[in-house]
Amino acid sequence: MRSGRTSSRTSRRPRESESARSMKRCERCQKNRQLRFFTGPRGRICTTCQRKARSDATHRRRVGKTYGLEAGEYDALFKAQGGACAICGGTRKQRLSVDHCHKSGVVRGLLCRLCNSRLLTAARDSPDVLRRAAAYLEAPPAVDVLGPRYASEEANNSRQRKRKR
Repeated sequence: MRSGRTSSRTSRRPRESESARSMKRCERCQKNRQLRFFTGPRGRICTTCQRKARSDATHRRRVGKTYGLEAGEYDALFKAQGGACAICGGTRKQRLSVDHCHKSGVVRGLLCRLCNSRLLTAARDSPDVLRRAAAYLEAPPAVDVLGPRYASEEANNSRQRKRKR
């Protein structure tokens, strides 16, 4: 007589054919996905790829309508900039924003949201303000007048302490 254990021969393991039937290959991303990721009777493209395609189409239509960029021009500009912000050179997870002159309407390039919404806004789109800011960072006036002075550790870390609270 056997103990309460079941033998490995009697345990139910899904056969290869059952698991293969519950999976399908997406024609766009070429990933094997579960059937629940496909919609419609034919369902050749997974819902993740459908969502991405819809988002890209909406973005292309909005950029074309708002900034006059034709199909493929955003992508060409993105590639020409190396996939990075034209000012800081940073790459982001979100799409880069189309920067344009608010007076003339000329499209200038693609920027990250930080440079587009804060840096240029604070400078009021003035190259002179940005040149003065660069000169300030390269030669701070306090060093010329007072000599080098250093902030305390408390001043440098106060922002971090506030975040921890």
